[in-house]
Amino acid sequence: RYARLYEFGYASSLLCARVVYRGSGGVYRKAKPITMSATKRHMAVAGFLLLATVFFFVRGWFVAVPTLYAALIAATTSRKGGVAIPLALLFSAAGDYAGSTGNFIMQVALFAIAHICYISDFAPRRIASRSRFAGATALAVVTLCYLGLVLSHIDNQAEFVAVAIYGLIIYIMGATAIFQQRRFYAWYVVAALLFIFSDSLIVCGKYLTTVPHGNTLVMLTYYAAQGLFMTLHATRRTAEE
Repeated sequence: RYARLYEFGYASSLLCARVVYRGSGGVYRKAKPITMSATKRHMAVAGFLLLATVFFFVRGWFVAVPTLYAALIAATTSRKGGVAIPLALLFSAAGDYAGSTGNFIMQVALFAIAHICYISDFAPRRIASRSRFAGATALAVVTLCYLGLVLSHIDNQAEFVAVAIYGLIIYIMGATAIFQQRRFYAWYVVAALLFIFSDSLIVCGKYLTTVPHGNTLVMLTYYAAQGLFMTLHATRRTAEE
């Protein structure tokens, strides 16, 4: 009796496999991973842009709201896109709030953690090539020159150490973005460079000289970077893509 049941089950499985084979046009197909639909992505981006626009009229603690929203949107796709970018956005939102209260050291520390999260997302997908090495080298030269200039104008020892460490971390974030090989690779690089440019404007205004419309430029480039990271994460079909 058990032998007959086994034969029946085996024959049934072959029949099901044959039906699937014919229904797929004679080719066994892998199931396509599900991504956030284009409509939902557009709505998410529109929501982020709306909140970012509201900030320029409200200011203060509201600076953290658009980034927190981006973290929540990224978290909805964390199962296929990984948790590093949602965490990076979350720590960035915390850093935004710390900055709004005037706690500079805490702001730097939280953003450093955010960049480490970005690095953990980019680094495993790295690939070496001459063009990418040249890009990372150019970024290193610019970072070292600018960081050296900024550090020469910092008298507070705690801020000196914090800015020096943060400068190293944000460079590594930019370099790993250059070396990684995800889909839409160029947009990751753009987002990373926008982030670095935004932070460079902050320290320029704080330690070097007044930047015309500095606060507006800082926030425009910062929100553009975080919005790009949110959108790119939402397009992922797997954590490795």
